[in-house]
Amino acid sequence: MTRPILEVHCDGSGEERVGRPGGWAFVIVRDGEVLCERDGSAGKTTSLVMELEAARSALDEVVAQRWHFTHTVVLISDCRVALEVAAGTFTPRPPKYAALSSALRELAVTSGAVTKWVRAHAGHRWNEHVDASARASRLRAASRARRRED
Repeated sequence: MTRPILEVHCDGSGEERVGRPGGWAFVIVRDGEVLCERDGSAGKTTSLVMELEAARSALDEVVAQRWHFTHTVVLISDCRVALEVAAGTFTPRPPKYAALSSALRELAVTSGAVTKWVRAHAGHRWNEHVDASARASRLRAASRARRRED
């Protein structure tokens, strides 16, 4: 018997300069039905940190809900680096990525996740959805930062 597919879509959003607000989001989908959706932000970060955090948070939810015992978990992103970290084929060198990369890889192994890359901004329904959520989260973080500066 084939296990149902659990699609885990994730995305991060950051400004081009380091140390600016960023956001992340994920949505977990089975047969077109949203099972879980979350987003978050950081005040001073990078886009790569947000991509890694989106994937880490998503797989953390999969493991917490124990869905990996009954589903085939597919981690889907437009960020090749996040997928390569999850797959264990790449580890970012800067120390600021070490703990997050390690946590993502460990959750990918625990959940048995396989990875799938999708092209960004190509009309993929759930990728566009998490992209918009991550961007909105980043913009909320930027707004909070501006209010603190005022």
